Amino acid sequence: MTLTSALRTATSALAANAKQVSVLSRNISGLGDENYVRRNAAVSTGAYGTVRVDTQRYVNRSVYDASILASANSVGANVVAAGLDRLVQLQGGNEFSYSPAHLLNDMMQATELAANSPSDNALLTSLVEQARTTATSLNHLNDEVLSMRATADRQINESVASLNSLLGQLETVNNQIVSGTAVGQDVFDSIDIRDQILVQISDEIGIKVIPRKNNDIMVLANNGLLLFEKVPRSVSFQSTPFYGPTTTGGTLFIDGVPASGSNASLAIDSGKISGNLFLRDNILVEQQRQLDEVSRSLIELYAENDQSVAGTKPQSAGLFTWSGGPGIPASATLEPGIAMSIQINPLVDSQQGGDPSLIRDGGTNGDVDYVYNSGGGTGFSDRLFELSAAFSSLTTFDTQAGLPANQSLLDYASSSLDWLNGTRQSALATKNYSQELANRYKETLQNETGPNLDFEMSRLLEVERSFQASAKLISAVDEMFAILLEAA
Repeated sequence: MTLTSALRTATSALAANAKQVSVLSRNISGLGDENYVRRNAAVSTGAYGTVRVDTQRYVNRSVYDASILASANSVGANVVAAGLDRLVQLQGGNEFSYSPAHLLNDMMQATELAANSPSDNALLTSLVEQARTTATSLNHLNDEVLSMRATADRQINESVASLNSLLGQLETVNNQIVSGTAVGQDVFDSIDIRDQILVQISDEIGIKVIPRKNNDIMVLANNGLLLFEKVPRSVSFQSTPFYGPTTTGGTLFIDGVPASGSNASLAIDSGKISGNLFLRDNILVEQQRQLDEVSRSLIELYAENDQSVAGTKPQSAGLFTWSGGPGIPASATLEPGIAMSIQINPLVDSQQGGDPSLIRDGGTNGDVDYVYNSGGGTGFSDRLFELSAAFSSLTTFDTQAGLPANQSLLDYASSSLDWLNGTRQSALATKNYSQELANRYKETLQNETGPNLDFEMSRLLEVERSFQASAKLISAVDEMFAILLEAA
């Protein structure tokens, strides 16, 4: 080896050392940044002993894809679990003191007490007050469920706006990456930024990322609809600010194709948008229908029947009435919104000039054919005992509410509570599992792709020793050149 080639090798090694130190320093500065991907300075030897350093950025694509999917599932599960927790709190927390099951049990007990002392006006008045509490609580639960649907709708709209903004940011960064890659620029920092944007997108809606030439990517929603290819695809949603008993929420569209509702060939199933859609269109709708069925059956239970010989007149409202009173809603048929309008009948409410004894005697609406206590005695208890027994009698419910059709009113309310508890426990288990899975994937990804201080410091020591060797070689060459010059 000539002195010139030796000098060339040494100076090339020093330049390579400098580049390695730069890469390692950048890795160390990225410690603690979960979005930073470690760079690797790959050293290779070229012609005439020159040393070349290529900076590489390595990401395990399968772990990365699994990580963002797990994160999307976790976010969606959190939304659903939070909504169910809210429903539980509305019904009195873990005691469920405002649940339909608890309210109906109190109603049955108040009716039994009145039946045991039918001449006691205080007990009849207490029954009216318990009915007022029950009706008011059902009204409140219904209003809150509708409010929760409106809130979920609003959050979907906010997520769609955020998603469109993120897709716009993705286009800008992706263009920089593709154009920079084409001319050989270092685009790793931009790729880090793009990955961070993709994680934010996946929080809103589950995605699949497909790599392409020149570090380009294509992004699909988890149902296969295209979100991004060179340019963002439109994600649209028409928000519904107020919800009534029969309101159907707006449909989510991705690139003009329905991604939610009955018209969606394949609906999205992860991310914040998916969680809010499931709350708005499934869980809260079922809860709303169950409240309506409890209210309808309660009105029917206390309704009065024609006591005349002919007995052909339709049922008439008794203790409870509704917006369609004094008639009674169709039996075993869902009446949307009845939980909103159920109330105590003013004719039995002493606060409104009514007479509580009409609950015992019948004829609430002024028609003598509906009078049960034909003798007029204050000790008449048959009607009240009949009402208390009706809580445990088999009746028929509309299966649209998602519960068995044939059971007693008390059992139906208990089934509704079991449904809420079961759905909540399932959602909580899904939330915990998906959160743990997301954390594990995130940890695995960080371990594989994130910087490690011990490793980076050991590499710095290796580079330092290489630097020292190169420096010694240059020093030796310098001495040899000096000797040659003196000899000349």
